[in-house]
Amino acid sequence: MENAKTESAVKNRFIVTVAAFSLLGVGFLSGMMVDRIRFDEVRSGLLARLNEDSHRMHERLMAIEREGSREGNAMRAKED
Repeated sequence: MENAKTESAVKNRFIVTVAAFSLLGVGFLSGMMVDRIRFDEVRSGLLARLNEDSHRMHERLMAIEREGSREGNAMRAKED
């Protein structure tokens, strides 16, 4: 009889331990997932801003190049 109680207690302790580790694992993985989602959100905003600044800089460089090209053409026309 006492042997049955001991086996039952061990079995119950095992079930509780497995359940606790399962909950701990699910909590850990959920935390990692939330962290990844938040990081991706911040990263997306940063990449959008970087892309916008890159396009703005490209447009500015193209405008400078056009101005230089016009000035060069104007100087060549005066020389002729």
